[in-house]
Amino acid sequence: MEEESFFRYPLRPPGNGREESREPLVEMVRAQLRNLLDIARLLEEGREVEVDGFRFLGPERGRHGLEGGRGSRPPAPGVPPSPGGTMENMANAALYEPRITFIARQLESLLSVVQLESGGKPVEVDAFRLRRPSDWADAPVEGPADIINHAATRCQCDCIFCYNKGSLPSLEQPGRDPDFEWKYLEEQLRHYSPLAQRGLFPRFGSPRDLLAHPHALALLRALREKSDRPLRFATNGNKLTPAVISALAELAPLSLDLSLNSSSPERRSYLMRDRRPETAIRSLPLLVAAGIPYAVTIVAWPQPSLQEMLYDLEETCRYAAQNRARLVQVNLPGYSRFFSPQPLFDSELVWERAVHRVQELRRELPCPIVVSPSMYEENLTRSRKNLPEVTGVVPGSPAARGGLRAGDVILEMNGIKVKNRPQARDLLTLFQQSGQEEVLVTVRRNGETARLGVRAGDFSYPYDPQTGSHLGVVFMGMGLRSAYLEVLREIINSSGARSVLFLTSRLVRPTLEQLLAEHPLGLPGDVEFRLSVPENRFFGGNIILGDLLVVQDFIDHLREYAAGGRPRPDLAVIPSTPFQLSRWGRDLTGRPYLDIARETGMSVKLLECRPIWE
Repeated sequence: MEEESFFRYPLRPPGNGREESREPLVEMVRAQLRNLLDIARLLEEGREVEVDGFRFLGPERGRHGLEGGRGSRPPAPGVPPSPGGTMENMANAALYEPRITFIARQLESLLSVVQLESGGKPVEVDAFRLRRPSDWADAPVEGPADIINHAATRCQCDCIFCYNKGSLPSLEQPGRDPDFEWKYLEEQLRHYSPLAQRGLFPRFGSPRDLLAHPHALALLRALREKSDRPLRFATNGNKLTPAVISALAELAPLSLDLSLNSSSPERRSYLMRDRRPETAIRSLPLLVAAGIPYAVTIVAWPQPSLQEMLYDLEETCRYAAQNRARLVQVNLPGYSRFFSPQPLFDSELVWERAVHRVQELRRELPCPIVVSPSMYEENLTRSRKNLPEVTGVVPGSPAARGGLRAGDVILEMNGIKVKNRPQARDLLTLFQQSGQEEVLVTVRRNGETARLGVRAGDFSYPYDPQTGSHLGVVFMGMGLRSAYLEVLREIINSSGARSVLFLTSRLVRPTLEQLLAEHPLGLPGDVEFRLSVPENRFFGGNIILGDLLVVQDFIDHLREYAAGGRPRPDLAVIPSTPFQLSRWGRDLTGRPYLDIARETGMSVKLLECRPIWE
């Protein structure tokens, strides 16, 4: 069947890129058990059982470890896609659908000791296909954006700061025939259930520009026929001609994240290698005329000079505000060691100067301006963390018309006291979704208290209740939920550990320390609890995000921690967010978090939590 060709996976021949086992029958069983334990946990009477070896039931009684003599587990096979139209590769599958990798390794281990035949003749197998792709349509699909990302495989620009240039080679998507890719997109659409929020495999790697795909509008129209949920996607604006904007306007509700980066044609050309910079720059007033809400993103890349970047940042924010952008997001420039093995600029200087320039602009522009990562700004400029402080309000939103301003700290909503940012966001979401006509908001403003009435039905462009959130209030990120501490306490108490190490990130640590001071865990007196921050060595560069830590970063840190003369922890607790891109508890390299315990010999538990972003 035609659909099978979309889901063909290459096999790695036995011995290709790995040491041959001297005991192939032992290795076959070891591989099967080890692969199974990567995707399932063993239970005995409802309790998890840690397994580290096996014995044969036959004459051989020797014990065999799960890791064998080959050292650490080899990476997933990374055979490049065949010219016959293979859509997925093993490196991708190891991250998003390890059952595919499991099947491949099972086959590889079997083929190392058996020869397949057909009609009495040997058959050499080098790949397998999924018999019925519909059997695999159980992946969580939160909304149309997850389907849209499958088409975001191209880009007309060549940004000098492009994060795809510093990503993992295994996550790169090869160029494919657009018509063949459209058939693949139709397959994704066929299995997408908006009601059940389920579909086929997620998109692998980082999305590019949807509108660069020749079938982009056809995909959006097909999604609109299948779902009335808002459509949202990112674009560099290179294709935002009047005709395209007119076509997009027919697909409302819809919103765009426009990677503008500069309102200067010369600087945009320099930064993005855009041959037609005027198209994107001139699209802003056209989007307004078409009634399409949009946000502008700017990468604060300090080249050719820091001063030039800061000047252009200001001018671009003014241009976006003048053209009624819903929001401007300023991304602090980051790069991995894959992008550049050498430092490119003084990161702390550039980030601090960009944050301070944004704060100056907030005082005079009506458009909200946020910094990403937001917790960097909070740590730099706020002694008190996690406050429900308003960073800005979307022009025309109920919050703006109700009188909220940047700098307001929310104290109460409809008589409910608000203590932190996550609580404020949750309440605003509840009020917006409930259809309640008016919300009474009490704020602290310049040392005084003000009471404001926010009417949910009072709004105008660029705010749209179908594509906007929190009644138009914009915060400094999501904040850290104090409820996580209750879960952490339960993890520690149930483990019986007496020495606990919590691994966090540089960005989250200050807020976490504040929460712990305000809400002590209340652990028994003989339990020692400490925080520690692993280094982002795998991605390197100037990356400091905890969500970009990988399994090997945690392994290296725990080994060095134990070797540093400090007491060896009984338990290491790690936030789940570095492993949430994959629903299988794997990092960006496709490696399961379970390897941390296997490699270090320490007990490791995940604290389930959500990523912290705006």
